[in-house]
Amino acid sequence: MSRDFIDKVKRYAPFSAVETREFWLSVLILAFTLSWNQWGTVEFDVWVGLANLFIAGVMAWIILSIHHFAQRLWGIRQGLKVEHKIWWYGAGIAFVTTILSRGQFAILGLTGTFISALDVHRLGRYRYGPQVKDFAIIALMGPVANIVLAGIVKSIEVYTPIPLPSEIVNQFFVASLAFAAWNLLPIPPLDGSRIVFASRVLYLFVAGCVLGYIFLLSQGVYSWLWAIALGLLSVSIFYFWLERSWG
Repeated sequence: MSRDFIDKVKRYAPFSAVETREFWLSVLILAFTLSWNQWGTVEFDVWVGLANLFIAGVMAWIILSIHHFAQRLWGIRQGLKVEHKIWWYGAGIAFVTTILSRGQFAILGLTGTFISALDVHRLGRYRYGPQVKDFAIIALMGPVANIVLAGIVKSIEVYTPIPLPSEIVNQFFVASLAFAAWNLLPIPPLDGSRIVFASRVLYLFVAGCVLGYIFLLSQGVYSWLWAIALGLLSVSIFYFWLERSWG
């Protein structure tokens, strides 16, 4: 890692004051959503609920942190400034939906990614300003980071003798995948909207990989390679059956 990159990380990676407030609000909403139906088994128990809220808060902090900083670091590498803001409509819908469904249905699309050029760091680049493909790759880094971290944690729990609490690992695993999947929806300002605007093929590949991975998990198969194969299959079906007929 070069000194130049390290210097840029120190200067541009930290959240601004506004981003910090909105980040912690997002953590709180996500924790609330993940733990709403965990306030006791037979009857309401405030201490059990607070403990589960705390655990959900730690999970939410990890999920949002890895998501946002993966995007910020990739953006800095490309000479671009990445900012994260809470999506107020999504946060409000998530809050209301959680209450009305009693925690049985969770909406996890809470934040948006906004990208601008770091002028001095874009000098000499072809097409000085940020391009749609730059937006897409930066947006993609967030869900990918969530899925990779979830897979690593689950693999450690399944394939190594390291003792990890299975229930918490499973909750984190499911929450990370669900967060990545929600953020891949092609709805502005979620990450999926950045990807689909840049390339329908790339979007279908990514969506096919994620949905394929979730399907494989339901069958007890933990394999990124098979998930990638299903992503390629979805692209092939789209191109040969739909794209060519439209063209």
